[in-house]
Amino acid sequence: MPQRPTRPSSAPTLKDLARLAGVSPITASRALQRPELVAEATRARVAQAVEQSGYVSNSLAGGLTSRQTRLVAAIVPSMGHSLFSDMLDALVTGLASERYETTLGISRYDPEHEETWLAAMLSRRPEGVVLTGTEHTARTRRLLLNADIPVVELWDYTPHPLDVIIGFSQEDAGRAAFRHLAACGYQRPAVLRSDDSRAQRRALGFARAAAESGAPAPAEIVFPEDSPQAGRGREALRALLAQAPDADAVFCSSDALAQGVLAQAHALGLQVPRQLGVLGFGDQALAADAIPALSTVKVDGAYIGRLGAAALIARMRGDSVPPAQDVGFEVIARASTRAPAAARARHN
Repeated sequence: MPQRPTRPSSAPTLKDLARLAGVSPITASRALQRPELVAEATRARVAQAVEQSGYVSNSLAGGLTSRQTRLVAAIVPSMGHSLFSDMLDALVTGLASERYETTLGISRYDPEHEETWLAAMLSRRPEGVVLTGTEHTARTRRLLLNADIPVVELWDYTPHPLDVIIGFSQEDAGRAAFRHLAACGYQRPAVLRSDDSRAQRRALGFARAAAESGAPAPAEIVFPEDSPQAGRGREALRALLAQAPDADAVFCSSDALAQGVLAQAHALGLQVPRQLGVLGFGDQALAADAIPALSTVKVDGAYIGRLGAAALIARMRGDSVPPAQDVGFEVIARASTRAPAAARARHN
């Protein structure tokens, strides 16, 4: 198993920062707290030293008698998806059972926003950090390394985490989606997705599975992540049929998007699943109650949240935990896709 990077014994101090900037600790502190009192050239040297060292000021200095704050900082891309809210609810509940309070951030799928939020949170000296996904800026990684606290990444999977990771392979989920649609007899499946990195990786896995099977390259419709997905489903299907009128199935980046596709297919008189197969992602609450019931790739967000809380608590206690846990996913076949070809053949 690859070795995780060694963490420094302590985070950079104000004295370290001052030494690096070539100023006194008082000047360094003034440059951070009262920059209008410091010459521009000195402010620039201190700012460069902060960037270089990953120094984070301690907004709680003098107010604590120990490092224990019972605080965890957690950030998710959005609260608009029930998968993330289910994961977060389980995470917060698990941490609260051990008397940890959770401060929440929303990254809006922007690694630089995550970086800004994290720098602010680290000044409050949390005992642990929870991130969603694996895509972080170089400064975020440096800040976390220098903070010398446990970090748990959720939702994605890599054998080389920052500290601990619990999730699944987005690309493998995309591959499984294509294989399900192909097994159902669809020959020209397409992808309708939001413009975020995880949906992009699922689309990549979908396209690679298509290429490996000799199928045509899937058509793809992409829309901004910050748009309402249910409404986008109607629009995305219209755009797909204009771009690739022979598409006979769609893999959607969320169940909400897929339900919009079902509504538009009904409005256009397209028969689902005979003329158009529809596959969602997430197995969210209303998927089974859609008309027809929605086939989807199931991910247990609450389970990921529970495992994340347990792993972080163990790490904050100083216990060892597996650095990477792949929780997998499951393709749930319902009425919005045909029965697999082998099953149809047995019925004929």
